[in-house]
Amino acid sequence: MIRILFSNSGRRTYLVEYCYELIKKGYKLKLFVSDTNYVTSTFYINKKIQKLITSHISTNEKKYLSDIFRICKNKKIDLLIPCIDTELKILAKNKDKFLERGTTVVVSRYDLISKLVDKKKTDKFCAEKKIRHPKSYYNIKSFDYSFPILKKKKKGSSSEGLEILNKKTDLKNFNFKKNMLQKIIKGNEINLDILNDFEGNYLHSCAKLKISMRAGETDKAEILSQKKYILLSKEISKKFRHVGPMDVDLIEDKKGNIFFIDFNPRFGGGYPFTHLAGCNYIKAVIDIYLKKNILKFRSPKKIIGMKGINLFVLNEKK
Repeated sequence: MIRILFSNSGRRTYLVEYCYELIKKGYKLKLFVSDTNYVTSTFYINKKIQKLITSHISTNEKKYLSDIFRICKNKKIDLLIPCIDTELKILAKNKDKFLERGTTVVVSRYDLISKLVDKKKTDKFCAEKKIRHPKSYYNIKSFDYSFPILKKKKKGSSSEGLEILNKKTDLKNFNFKKNMLQKIIKGNEINLDILNDFEGNYLHSCAKLKISMRAGETDKAEILSQKKYILLSKEISKKFRHVGPMDVDLIEDKKGNIFFIDFNPRFGGGYPFTHLAGCNYIKAVIDIYLKKNILKFRSPKKIIGMKGINLFVLNEKK
């Protein structure tokens, strides 16, 4: 019996549902979900699921860590899968302490997480790794006053605080301590799910063309099968050597130039498309933990569509 905790599970109902599908196929799993209050979607998927309350990590990191340690100890958690960016850094920093208590945390190494949760550090990391990234400004002196420009939070996630500024007066009261400016790249928005094993070795990837977004997550998308996206994914995997899944956003302009926008080293909002396309990364993560051989993934099905959290196939190309 593997005891799995999805921390800060929120709206990630699909991750829990996919685990229940595995249970029906013979996997012996006991599922736990945690969040900061009981008004949480994942708490009501199944009567058997165990609901756990933790402190807000954004207001009290030490208390949050204490809560998670206590839960893992009392509930004998084997596998901890974090669901939001803000918890990744503290979980990565204490990964070995969790392991000493018998809990494997699906999180990348601390130095990588530290770079990816701070956009200024991400920018520097991309420059070092020769990864094309949109020009960004972190103080008013370096800004060339070319509009429109994108306003982003330095440590934001899920499109929080995203805004297009069109004129100089829009910069009134702009706070460069919390926010940054970034050049707007016009083109197709593409999402990559890149799966590595627990040692950071590439296993698989799935590319999707974003058709529409809602509440910071992909609402409609189309699976892409071009080889160039597989090669891009392998390049990112090699340079990052992240653990488990990583959600990557990029923009491809009309000339075919690729600009990487965001790197989220966790299951992301576009993962349901990857799963529906036949790439079961949640099963792979569990199999890695069990030290099972990971079966070679088939090529993703070419699907389009999403409606809320309920996926459907609008069109399957032959």
